Amino acid sequence: MSAINLTNATELQGGYWQKVRQFSRNANLYLLHVIGMDTIYGTWGVVFNLYLLAIGFDAAFIGTRLLIAGVTGAIASIPAGLISDRIGRKASFILGDGMGALVALVNITTLNPTVLLITPVISGIFGNLHGVSEPAFMAENSKRAERVHLFSVASGLRTAAAMIGALLVVPFPILLASGWDAINLYRVASFIGIALWSLSLVPAILLKAEPQGDEQMPTAKRPWRESIVHPDRVFKLTMVESLIAFGAAFVIPLFSVYFHDSALHAHDEQIGGVFALGSLSLSFAALFAPLIAQRLGKVRSVFALRMLAVPFVIILAFAEHTDLHYIASFLSNVGTALSIATVAYIGRTVFMNMSSPIASAFSMEMLDPGERGATIGIQAAVASLAAAIGGYFGGQWMVRHDFQTPLLLMAGLYLVSNLLFWSYFRNVEQPAPQLSAVGASAGR
Repeated sequence: MSAINLTNATELQGGYWQKVRQFSRNANLYLLHVIGMDTIYGTWGVVFNLYLLAIGFDAAFIGTRLLIAGVTGAIASIPAGLISDRIGRKASFILGDGMGALVALVNITTLNPTVLLITPVISGIFGNLHGVSEPAFMAENSKRAERVHLFSVASGLRTAAAMIGALLVVPFPILLASGWDAINLYRVASFIGIALWSLSLVPAILLKAEPQGDEQMPTAKRPWRESIVHPDRVFKLTMVESLIAFGAAFVIPLFSVYFHDSALHAHDEQIGGVFALGSLSLSFAALFAPLIAQRLGKVRSVFALRMLAVPFVIILAFAEHTDLHYIASFLSNVGTALSIATVAYIGRTVFMNMSSPIASAFSMEMLDPGERGATIGIQAAVASLAAAIGGYFGGQWMVRHDFQTPLLLMAGLYLVSNLLFWSYFRNVEQPAPQLSAVGASAGR
């Protein structure tokens, strides 16, 4: 039995790397684009909220910015998806990312609260133009047999780049001791990330516009009102992803605030280290997503991985309360509150995000090629509105030092979303049947 398993593992690994080597030129250029683009996200996730706290704002103000960005994203997402279908994925990358870099530069250099409440509007508009194009682009530049591999490699590179960005804050204590000002340090780290973000536009410019996948793209553009071919599938996929986004919004954009302002009282370099460890773990774990999907199928893989993430969110909710009697007997034997929170953060990050490339590949296969941009736009609109509400209330709770409520809501919404995903798609055969522009039946 062990020899058989070893043979199967060898075959899986050989097939894995063979598929990676066969990525198209467009796919490889996109992966280069991802590396530069996501370095800023790693830096930004640690630095920007700490920057806002350092210049005198609180978690409630951060939540208000998230609310504005989410509402704007909800309004802009559907038009962004339709525009992406019309002007192409390449133009969407360049326009969305170029403007995103400029807005980030403004954000990290201003002290004006009015400006800081206006920039989320701009970033919400152009960020959605990139966001709705990414899954459709990867689907169009990969064959069905290698699609999960491309989504997974992109996810791994994305998190590795984010790890590098997060590590930019590790030298902060030494620099602060030598006389640097904390605000200037936040700005310098952000400038480095923004520079790499801008350089990532070069491979995006080199992309060719012709899809190279193995599916028939529509030869004529359908009117906007006819963009959605499979409304039942769109509804189910949107419901699942929106609940995930709603739950995540209570905490994910505020994780640096959670570690900094809760009873954990983590320092900047510790927060950067936690984020970097999460990204490093995920960058390796994401590479195994295709093997899991090949063994279990896409639907079972997504369900299993997301279920594994839920307990770690619950641990995060209680990690700062290791002194409470009803959990002290367990947690006090595990480690310090910060170490427990770090392990839980890594667990949530790994399992939840390992499922993302599989879920994205599955979603793209469930949709007609001509409706992908519009569908992603609809999903992003609903998810952005949910994220706006979650981000606002998450900030309101955290400013009152209530970090448990948003985390427990996050765990609950993750669970509900995953159960819905299973009930909607558990009978869908893998691989999904080839879809055409006019005839596929609704997903079960």
